[in-house]
Amino acid sequence: MRTIVVLVSLFIISCGSNYSEPKKNIDSDAPSNQVTVPPKEMEMTNPHTDSPINTINNDQPANCDHFSSDEFIVRHDIQDGQRSEDAALVLRFLQFSDTHITDDDGQLTNGASAIDPVMQSAQRIHEEYSDELLNSMITVVNRCQKQSPAEFMLATGDITDLTTVAETRRFIDNMDGTFDAPSAFAEKCAQTITGRINSDGFDITDCHRFTGTGIADTETVMPDTDDPSYQFQFTRTPRQIAETEMAAATGRFADGTMDPSRQTLTRSPGLPQPLRCHDGDSNCINQTMALPWLVAFGNHDSYIRGTVPADVPLNEVSEATGRRFMIERDDFIDEFFKTRSVPIGHGFNFAEAERRADGNPRNDGYYAFEAADGRFRMLVMDTTYDGVDPRLPTERLRNPLALSSGTIDIEQFTWLKQQLEQAFAEQQLVMVFSHHPDRSFIERTAGIELTPVEVSSAELNAELASWPNMLAWIAGHTHIHNIRPFKVENGRGRNDIMEVAVDCKSTDDCRGFWQIETSSLIDFPQEQRMIEVFDNKDGTGTLRTPVFSHELKDIKQLAKVDEGCTSFFANPAAFQQSIEQLASGSGCLGGNTIANNPDSSNTELMFRWPF
Repeated sequence: MRTIVVLVSLFIISCGSNYSEPKKNIDSDAPSNQVTVPPKEMEMTNPHTDSPINTINNDQPANCDHFSSDEFIVRHDIQDGQRSEDAALVLRFLQFSDTHITDDDGQLTNGASAIDPVMQSAQRIHEEYSDELLNSMITVVNRCQKQSPAEFMLATGDITDLTTVAETRRFIDNMDGTFDAPSAFAEKCAQTITGRINSDGFDITDCHRFTGTGIADTETVMPDTDDPSYQFQFTRTPRQIAETEMAAATGRFADGTMDPSRQTLTRSPGLPQPLRCHDGDSNCINQTMALPWLVAFGNHDSYIRGTVPADVPLNEVSEATGRRFMIERDDFIDEFFKTRSVPIGHGFNFAEAERRADGNPRNDGYYAFEAADGRFRMLVMDTTYDGVDPRLPTERLRNPLALSSGTIDIEQFTWLKQQLEQAFAEQQLVMVFSHHPDRSFIERTAGIELTPVEVSSAELNAELASWPNMLAWIAGHTHIHNIRPFKVENGRGRNDIMEVAVDCKSTDDCRGFWQIETSSLIDFPQEQRMIEVFDNKDGTGTLRTPVFSHELKDIKQLAKVDEGCTSFFANPAAFQQSIEQLASGSGCLGGNTIANNPDSSNTELMFRWPF
């Protein structure tokens, strides 16, 4: 009965070790508008090179294994020039985005996968391998760190898919090079929900059902991409559901052996068996990310499937399946203080003490930190829309419109303006990070008249462009590479979707900034991005943006098939095309994938050096 309730609820709504305790604040002596990054908190020794990872040892551009072979395109949309031969490398960092760690065993009961052929949802043919994808990317990055060390990695949202506790823990454990690490949820659960404290500590057997602790993810046979029944959404979905649930019920391992005692129908799975080891163990492929890493909120980290309002009481009806959703922001944030890599809190520790202690969990998801020995101020926004609508009688009722879209409120906008002003006064270069780019904000998707919007993307762009030290806004969400200039001329700023007045805060003429969107890890072409900042010593700078991928060829082929073959009953044109392809025997392998745009993958983006 609970399963039926969950499915009905999702159908209706989706139509629209060295672990520390969770912290509640940081240095209370720090003023609320000042970035404070304790030096030791952002330092870590690279276990694979035995050298500080944030030391840039040369000015040569990176060229690591599994980087895209595309030629670099120099773009002069904002500034003429080119990277000089003696250009100085000032900063190098990585962007991950949209990893979508997925509990595929919970897709039927908690993910509405049964209606995927009708509604354009997000079941993927390769979703079972999200953990392996992330692990492979970590391996690629660690190898690159030996020759071209980066200072940090920032994941711009959607680290999970169903926003469950177990998916969040799997991401953290994967990044930490460990498994079954302590969970903030499990400890809280032991104290307040089903557990108890005894003389031996926490008795959290029941609570572990929700965290993925103690049991490996079950696995089905890898799909055959030459089989037409795997190529089309309307035939793939029922087959994939049946095979996944059978594997979950029988406790199937990748080699075909079964152990029903490890079933994952009524408990969340942990990392798959090959990753259930600790970095440093003999033959362990589960490596620790060899540089500090931080995260930003995405809509899939806030809502079930990225669209189901958080306060819908699905936790109460999903107990039988052992899934627990992150209802409050603090639930998600607290997990990142249960880690053995740095910084402890992975960015959320940098939120001002006053905000983290004010009892309002909705304003804890944005923060600032410094990089390159203080030459940069990085501003990480929380662009997720919480659905709270003042026109509704209670916050328990959430406005379901545009929950997948982006926005920020007045309070965050005020904080952002203060950070920009302070960075300019201290002659720091600025980059802004978020999950949503401007073209995915509410007013550009659902219609501004349908949802309350406090700050529009046009207002945000105008503010960012008014500061000459603002270099780039870096985002994900769209699952494609897309680099656009927001160019300012004669007091007007414009990009491909808007034009707005810009009041430059300096006597110098503002030029604008770059808007950089990076593809997802989960979907084809499964590429992430490195960004290098060069000072050309002639009054210009260069943002170099190579993209790179993992080394799992079979999974990349699955992703290519998924991208090229997915169609839905609700999309008559695409459905008709699928029928025609199937009838002709041509299938859809290799077709209909997102075209690689060379202007938005490997690029060198010119900008004017502001100081």
